[in-house]
Amino acid sequence: MLFDFHDTLVHADSVAGWLADARHAVGERRPSEDTVGLVLAEIWSRASTRYPDICWDLDPVQHRAAFLEVLTQESDCSHELATELYASMPARWVATDGAATLLAALAAAGTRVGVVSNIALDIRPCLERLGLLEFVDAVVLSFEVGLVKPDARIFELAAHSLGVPVTECLMVGDSPATDAGAVAAGVPTLILPVVDGRPRLATVSRALACALG
Repeated sequence: MLFDFHDTLVHADSVAGWLADARHAVGERRPSEDTVGLVLAEIWSRASTRYPDICWDLDPVQHRAAFLEVLTQESDCSHELATELYASMPARWVATDGAATLLAALAAAGTRVGVVSNIALDIRPCLERLGLLEFVDAVVLSFEVGLVKPDARIFELAAHSLGVPVTECLMVGDSPATDAGAVAAGVPTLILPVVDGRPRLATVSRALACALG
């Protein structure tokens, strides 16, 4: 099985808490007119609209720049606050409800698991911190392989990393624009809704856990 990372296996624990802690760290008070939280909650979808070629997921410098530019240009966020928000972002990721249960069940059943992510950060430390890395057999990151979803080749590469035919994989993600690119590689794909910032993975987790016995 192949999984997306952000808004599938993990999500930000609280955008409001993230912003409040970052403001405290840089010594800023919340202004009466505050647009930062709204933009922060939509940061990557806005970045995709602003930079549709997704080249920022191929390079750590561009990845950081895209984050800072969206926040500072589309809200009243200062550069200092945007920098703190980016630096603290990995620490705000928490495991999605059902993620650990599902990955453990897959591992127990002998199913190989790969994580395929458009990102320019190494997510392995986060997966390890959340107790998920032990169940993952391959991590394929866009900035390491020079490919971004929806390019079918990144899914083919992930399947190769797992040592299985790509047509024997199942992809689970949240984005019809990127994760559904797996279909072009012959991979059935499940697209999760994200409601109030939380991916609805638990339903998939329960269904597959039951199917795996």
